Amino acid sequence: MSRSQALHKLMIVIGLLFILLVTLQTHASPIHHKLEAEILPALKMIKAHGTLQFPAKSARKINFLLHKDLEISVHSSDDQIVRVQSAKSSENFSEYGLTLGDVDDQVTISFSGIIYDPVQNDQSNGLVGPEGATLFGSTYWYPFFLDQHITFDLTVRMPSDWIALSQGKLARQAEEGDFKVMRYLESLPQEEMYLVAAPFFSYEVETSAGKKVRVLLRKDEPALAQSFLTLVPEYLEHYSRLIGPYPYDSFTVVENFWETGYGMPSFTLLGPTVIRLPFLLNSSLPHEVLHSWWGNSVYVDIAGGNWCEGLTNYMADYWQQDKIGLAQDYRLKSLISYNDFVRSAPEKDFPLREFKGRHNSSSQAVGYGKSMMFFQMLEFQLGKSLFQKGLQEFYKNNLFKNVSFKELQQSFESVSSKSLDVFFKQWLDRKGAPELSLDDVRVMRWHDGSYSTSYSLSQNQNDLYSLKIPVSWTLANGEKVTQMIDMDQSTQVFSFLSSVRPVKMAVDSEHNIFRHLYEQERPATLSSVLGNAQIHFYLQGDNQQAVQFAQIWSNHVEGKTTLHWLDKKIDLPAEGAIVLVGDDALFEQFIRDQLVDQNFAVDSAQMLINGKSFALHEHSTVLVTRLRKTSQPVVWVRWSADNNPVEWASRLTHYGSFGILVFKGRPVIEKSSWPVTVSPLQRNL
Repeated sequence: MSRSQALHKLMIVIGLLFILLVTLQTHASPIHHKLEAEILPALKMIKAHGTLQFPAKSARKINFLLHKDLEISVHSSDDQIVRVQSAKSSENFSEYGLTLGDVDDQVTISFSGIIYDPVQNDQSNGLVGPEGATLFGSTYWYPFFLDQHITFDLTVRMPSDWIALSQGKLARQAEEGDFKVMRYLESLPQEEMYLVAAPFFSYEVETSAGKKVRVLLRKDEPALAQSFLTLVPEYLEHYSRLIGPYPYDSFTVVENFWETGYGMPSFTLLGPTVIRLPFLLNSSLPHEVLHSWWGNSVYVDIAGGNWCEGLTNYMADYWQQDKIGLAQDYRLKSLISYNDFVRSAPEKDFPLREFKGRHNSSSQAVGYGKSMMFFQMLEFQLGKSLFQKGLQEFYKNNLFKNVSFKELQQSFESVSSKSLDVFFKQWLDRKGAPELSLDDVRVMRWHDGSYSTSYSLSQNQNDLYSLKIPVSWTLANGEKVTQMIDMDQSTQVFSFLSSVRPVKMAVDSEHNIFRHLYEQERPATLSSVLGNAQIHFYLQGDNQQAVQFAQIWSNHVEGKTTLHWLDKKIDLPAEGAIVLVGDDALFEQFIRDQLVDQNFAVDSAQMLINGKSFALHEHSTVLVTRLRKTSQPVVWVRWSADNNPVEWASRLTHYGSFGILVFKGRPVIEKSSWPVTVSPLQRNL
């Protein structure tokens, strides 16, 4: 995710408190910060002095925020700074009032103090310490003017074995005794100023377009660095061609000293485990590179909806799956997530235009999943060429501006010469999704030997959608044909003409439409358990690891959890998800009965899954299915001796889109789901 989006979310919360102050500020031109900062790691301290240059004719009274533990002074004779509001217990900033004199629009200041917000649960607002300095806009380590873009000239003084990074062009790097000095110039309007520094190992290449690609690691690992130096230039070239020129002079992959996954303007900040994940190179890496376009150069007007995460997800994560032929699976997983975490709990649903940021699984299902599908459907409707032109138009017209879905709509309407008002309103301003049903399918043969197939399609939700729906036909000679239909009524009758008899039809079989799924359409996945309103754990009371596993999952889910101590049989609840925890003969037989129609077998030594054999003593497994009588989701989790179930339990919550998981030690070696063979939106003719 974009770190700036997290800051935006905070700004919404406190924005009402400062609305009067915001209206006094000047937005036409950025404030220019010229600062010389010194990092004192052993003291957990930063010192800085310099000037703030305000746009001409700025308001003479302007308020700003500064870290609560920093002291600030003004040194220009006709300017004044006063503390307006001290930090509250839950805040890391105090509010100050700045009064500009009549001489000019420049203020000379100095500030210093300790910044150290300890890392807890991989969260920190920023800190300076012996291990490094990581400072965000939301650290308020410099005077932060609410809702105001900035440019800057930042010089950083630090220990000689350290390297500093900020946005902008590296203009100077020099050794001065026991210290190193680095200077960054940023002339492009920014939402915030970052500063990251530590004793890094640095690696660098230059792209064919003259852009620097750097990797900053905490250990000397040339092979790891090379993997990024190879792929980042390819991603920069790809997105430059697709959207527009990369706006910054460089892109840097930086290893943080706690687990993060942030995309900042011109760099990404990744935690020590995250940066070494093998799948990161083709998943999170292009996502964070793309944020330098979406979110970090075209900014988000959060009041009008966060369009950025869905578009980035579509153009990065979805794109990578499309490259390997798994785009349909990715769309299905997004629909499953929505059905599990939102449809099952309607009170958690909200219109996409109201999405501000991710804070739980249900908000992610809307803000990332539904939003990704929104852009996929927009491209499906306009075509690839017009969709790409719309992105280029949007980027060109809104570079370094705060914009919303409104500007997106204007760009796509401009290049397509079509009104997209109905499309944008139905997907952005409504909760829920369409629910389709297929009825009355009839095949007729005419005297000339041709065939006419009629069918009725209905929308079963209250508010009707205007939909472009693909209907797939399989003919007796093996030919496959796709029919595109337009639907905007509650029930419509359509027909399909063919010279060869159709033998099968399927409505939206590849999941191109964001819609409700039938249970029969979707494989059983872990998210159907984790997103359930009621979760029932079954375990042996004397199995302490099983108890700890259940407790960890209880802390990760949003539904109500109940523990059942195992007796001679499993007394099933009337509703809710079922979690069987640990190795037990009752569990083994129970799952065998539920998977009787799948390619599955298990005995005391091994487990057979879809033709593959896994020894129980060296593999940990997760199997998700549905009860044959009630369709309630059920999962059986069991682990081998070389896997720590307490640590494993937390990791499993990140595999929600799978129904079969096999681990050998820590690594997952099998990820899949049981196949689905029927659907109410299909007919064999």
